[in-house]
Amino acid sequence: MKIEVKQHSKPKNIRVYVWPESETILDNLQNRRSRPYTIWKREVIPSVLKELNLPADTKVRWSQYAGCSCPCSPGFIINDYYGKDVHVTI
Repeated sequence: MKIEVKQHSKPKNIRVYVWPESETILDNLQNRRSRPYTIWKREVIPSVLKELNLPADTKVRWSQYAGCSCPCSPGFIINDYYGKDVHVTI
């Protein structure tokens, strides 16, 4: 698993995007609405919280609309923490 943290200037909650390594663009388009986010929340998010030095009990929620107002960029949202986008390759 590779975790990349990017700073951004917008005061929005942290977004965490998970990218399966072997997924093609076509796979990505087909799978956007059927992500195994419950598994990712259990197996990926603890590492992300540790990387960000956040408490293990930090509230994290899945949103189909994490990246924009259409469902094209789903991801996790970490409320009450700001200024970063996290990209995780699994």
